[in-house]
Order: sequence, then C-alpha cells, then structure tokens
Amino acid sequence: MDNKMILLLSLFFLRVSYGSPQGELVKKLFSDYDLSVYPGTPTSIGKVEFSASPLCMDLSLDGVLEGRMWVHMSWMDDRLVWTPEDHEGINQLRVPINKLWKPDIVPYIKKDITEIQEEFNAIVYSNGKILYVPDTKLRIDCDNANLTDVWAVNECTIKYGSWTFDNDMMELVQFKDPVDISEFVKLCPIKTLDVMKELKLKIYECCPEPYASLDYTLKLQRKFLITDAGLIYNPKLY
Repeated sequence: MDNKMILLLSLFFLRVSYGSPQGELVKKLFSDYDLSVYPGTPTSIGKVEFSASPLCMDLSLDGVLEGRMWVHMSWMDDRLVWTPEDHEGINQLRVPINKLWKPDIVPYIKKDITEIQEEFNAIVYSNGKILYVPDTKLRIDCDNANLTDVWAVNECTIKYGSWTFDNDMMELVQFKDPVDISEFVKLCPIKTLDVMKELKLKIYECCPEPYASLDYTLKLQRKFLITDAGLIYNPKLY
C-alpha cells in the first residue's frame, strides 16, 4: 500500500473517530452552555431585533382575529463565538431552538399562541449572532372590530414585548429587513391593507425601569365570506 493511500485512510479513520467538523464544533460550543442563563453582562443582554409579519389572517364575526404570524428575532450570544478558519470554514450552524437561550418576547394580550411546528432551528453565526424565524399561530380579541358590517375596514392591534426584561436590560428594536409575504396571502379571506408599527416605552407602578413594547396595528378588510351557499365576495373590493 503506497503512502498516499495510507494517508487517505488515516484521515478517514480520524474523521470517523472524532465526528464531523460541525459536530465537533457543536460539542465545543455547548459543552458548558447553560440555556437558562441569559447572554451578555449581568446588567445588559444588549439589543434584540424583532418583527412580526401577518400571513393568512381571518376575523370572525364576533371579533376574534386568528391567523399566522412570521416572527423574526435576532440577538447576540457571546458564548457562541468561534473562528471559522479553525473549523474548516464553518461560519454558521443550524441549532434547535430548545438548545439555546432566547428572548421571552410574547404578545401581551392573547387568547392563544402556538408555534406551527413543535421545534424550529435557529441560525447561529460565528460572531455570536442568532437569527430565529418561527411560524406562529395567533388568536386575539380585536377590540375595535366592526361587528355590524362584515365588509368594513378594521384595525386590530397586537402588542409584543418581553415578559420579564425591562428595556435597560434588554433593548427591543425593530427588525429592519422587510419580509415579502405576497405569495402566501393570495387565497386568504382577509386582505392586509397596511401594518403600522410603533415602539413604546412604559413605566409601571411596580417598577422604576421602562418596559418596551412593539405595537402592530393591522388594517384589515374581508375579501370574501364562506357560507353554506358558497363564497360571497366583498362588493367594495370587486
């Protein structure tokens, strides 16, 4: 057996013994990682970018808004930093979100919220940046819904914010990159005419620190109504 073949076999058995490069990197990063501990310093997690994009929504005749929201969250975790050149050029990993600390940003007023799938992967970049884009299902009361005119334009507000962290500890900012959802909403019964976003800071009686929220006000209008007799289209739109 020539030297070249011996070298190739040695490299093969070395790879088998130690696992794939990405597997070894994951072992290294998560050997002492505690997902119950937030990243950053004891007094600051840093910025968390957030956005929510409505997909297929429906507004019931009793004023309950239900549908899917694509959530975008991005934050830094300095415990998950590596040098790609030391790991065969790997510059990002796909990691199940249940293995990572994640911001506790939720809609404040809701009937129910669930992820469409039980578990999504997050993308972890070599500089410690984490991108998480779950597909969620949301049910809320639309307090300002017009219940007498099914074809009326309605405005429903969804308020997102951290459940436990004040804005000094975790700075909430709007995710800048727009999301094109046009191909996903063509057959939806409700048309989203506009999405108005507002970042608010509020101080509660219990606590001196400011708490941040992102308010999404959806301007909606029904395209069609499903009845026993079939579809009835909105005369104001067609």
